[in-house]
Amino acid sequence: MKKTLILLTVLISSISLYSQEIERLDFNLSLRSNHFWRGITVTDGAMADVDINYALDHKKYLKLGVWGGIGLGDTNGQHYHEINYYLHYSTGKWGVGVWDVFNSTGRLKDAKDNDIWNYDHKTSGHRFDFRGYFVFCDSFPLKLDYGTSFYGADRNEKGDQRWSTYTGLNYPIIKGKVVDLDIFCGAAFGLAGKSSFYGNEKHDFDIVNAGITASKDVSVLGYKLPVSATAMWNPSRKEARVQIATSLF
Repeated sequence: MKKTLILLTVLISSISLYSQEIERLDFNLSLRSNHFWRGITVTDGAMADVDINYALDHKKYLKLGVWGGIGLGDTNGQHYHEINYYLHYSTGKWGVGVWDVFNSTGRLKDAKDNDIWNYDHKTSGHRFDFRGYFVFCDSFPLKLDYGTSFYGADRNEKGDQRWSTYTGLNYPIIKGKVVDLDIFCGAAFGLAGKSSFYGNEKHDFDIVNAGITASKDVSVLGYKLPVSATAMWNPSRKEARVQIATSLF
């Protein structure tokens, strides 16, 4: 009887610990009319993106994850597909992380930069980014975004690393209303003293991302879906885009 109680206790404890571990695993799905990021038009076609992540701590601040995007159709004869890996620490007020970005859209099938396992500094299609953000305070929720590319597919014509860097500001001018409104603006430069991949690659410093995002909850079949509408301008590339996006879960 004593052995049975001990075994039962161990089994219950194991199930409890297993349940706690499972609760750290999560995934999300979003739909977008197109995809742009920091002023770069990644694809003009409709796309879906999935984020699969696992929290490494009980507060779910430190997460290891995979982010992937796939086009819902061909755009200009190409099909968008991207897979990224990340390790990110975020408290909501500030965060830092490292991303491995691999967008193989439009690359030749047998090219070295299309090989998912190729991490050679000179030929890899992967790009490693250091990313971070900081929110000043609740009474002044200005958000500062930062990112620097430090390895891989961010090379100049000589094959040297450009260290493309982005800094941006985001501020919610309307919050807690039926429709919320954020404004944002970002600039880019190369730490190596040259242009970055964010702009037209002709200047050392560029304004590359400016715009507004309106968001609200929309009722669909009894469910409330968070929907956003964004207008974005990239003055350096002389481009502008609008986007409708929603997070399904």
